[in-house]
Formats: sequence, structure tokens, C-alpha cells
Amino acid sequence: MLDKQWDKKILIACATWQFIDGMITIVLGFLNMMKMSDISGTLPISSFNGLVGTMFILAGLTNLLIAHYFLSQKEINKWIMPILVIEIIISYFCMDVIAVGTLVPAAIIISLKKKRQRLANTQ
Repeated sequence: MLDKQWDKKILIACATWQFIDGMITIVLGFLNMMKMSDISGTLPISSFNGLVGTMFILAGLTNLLIAHYFLSQKEINKWIMPILVIEIIISYFCMDVIAVGTLVPAAIIISLKKKRQRLANTQ
């Protein structure tokens, strides 16, 4: 039997990775802009990297919110699974293998917990 806290631990690990990944993306975007200062007026390199890095950081904040608040509730909210599925799809297309590798097991565990709650409510 799985420990009750595995989904929270996995989501916190994913959020930590997304914070680190977002910061690395933003910093590398600014370093790349400094190297390519002569064409920075034509290509919005830093703004794109800043946008992607900010998206990773916001996804990490969302995972922390889900892990600390929504999973501690008595009943799992119906919007958690669609949010996690959207995060998985976006992370897949961004080629963020670590985020996909942590979000998929967390989504499976949360869906199993939700199904168990639904079965307990019907009995």
C-alpha cells in the first residue's frame, strides 16, 4: 500500500524542479541576450526565455498550492486532475522530462485516491 503522502512528496519534488528549471531558463535567456546584443532588437530572445521561465515558475507554484492546500482537504477537488493533465501536456511539449516523470505518477496516485473516495461515498 502506498504511503498517504507520496502524491504530496512527488508534487513538491516537481515544484522544486520547476523552480530550478524556470530560473535556469531565465538566466540563460539573459546571458544569451548579452552575447547576441547586436541582433537583440530584431529577435525577442530574452522575452521568450523569460516567458517560458516564468511559466515554469508558475507551474511550480501551482503544484505547491495543490500539494499543500488541495490535497490536505477531506475530498479531492474535481479541478486538480485537469490542471495536472494540462501541465503534463505542456511539459511534454517543452521536453521537460523530469516534470513529466514526476507529474504522471502524481496524477495516477491522485486519480486512484479520487476513485477510492468516490467508491467510499457510494457505499
